[in-house]
Amino acid sequence: MPAVRTILCFGDSNTYGYIPGSGGRYEAGQRWPRRLGMLLGEGHEVLEEGLNGRTIAFADNIEPYRCGSDHILPCILSHAPVDLLIVMLGTNDTKDRYHVKAEEIGYGLEELILKVLSCRQLQDRPPQILILSPVPLGSMDGCIEFSEASRQKSLRLPAVYAQTAKDLGCHFFEAGSVIPQPGCDNIHLAPEAHDALARALEPLVRQILDQSGR
Repeated sequence: MPAVRTILCFGDSNTYGYIPGSGGRYEAGQRWPRRLGMLLGEGHEVLEEGLNGRTIAFADNIEPYRCGSDHILPCILSHAPVDLLIVMLGTNDTKDRYHVKAEEIGYGLEELILKVLSCRQLQDRPPQILILSPVPLGSMDGCIEFSEASRQKSLRLPAVYAQTAKDLGCHFFEAGSVIPQPGCDNIHLAPEAHDALARALEPLVRQILDQSGR
C-alpha cells in the first residue's frame, strides 16, 4: 500500500476558516486546507491547525495561547511524520499593540522555522516547509486592533517572507498573488478566496513532494 503524504497547515483564522463579519466558521469543504486535500486526492492527508488570533512570535494576555512559536513543535510532533509543513502567519503580528516593523515580523518567522529545522526529534525525517505570505489587509478605518500602519506592514510581508524562505532553504508562495483582497471585514478570506488559494497551492504542493521524494 503506498505511503500517505501528510501535509500540515499551520496558521491563524484564515486557516481556521473564520467567516468575515460573523464570528462563525466555514464548513469543512469551504476551508482552503480541506479543499487542498480534496484536490490532491487519495494518498494525501491534509491536517488543519488554524487558530483565531495566532501570531508568529507574541504571547498575549488579551488572547492567550496564541503564540505560534510556542506551539509549532508540539503540533508537528503530534502528527509526525509530516512530509510538508505549510505556514501562513503574520497578519496578527501587525496589530498595533505589538509595535513591530514588517522586518521584525520576519525575524519572528525565521526563529519559528529554525525551531523546526533544528528539532532533534525531526532530524531523521524533517518536513519540507512552504511559507505563505498572508493576503494583505484592506482598509482598517474604524478597526480597533489594526490600523493603516498595520496595512502597510502587511503589504511589506511578501518581500520579507520571500527573503526569509530563500535564506532558510524553504519554499515560498504569495497568497495575495491569487487573492486580490480579503473579505468584507478586510481581514478574513471569502469562500472564493479559500478555493483560489487551494487551487493555486495544489500543483505547487505536488511539485514539492515529488521533488523531495516523498
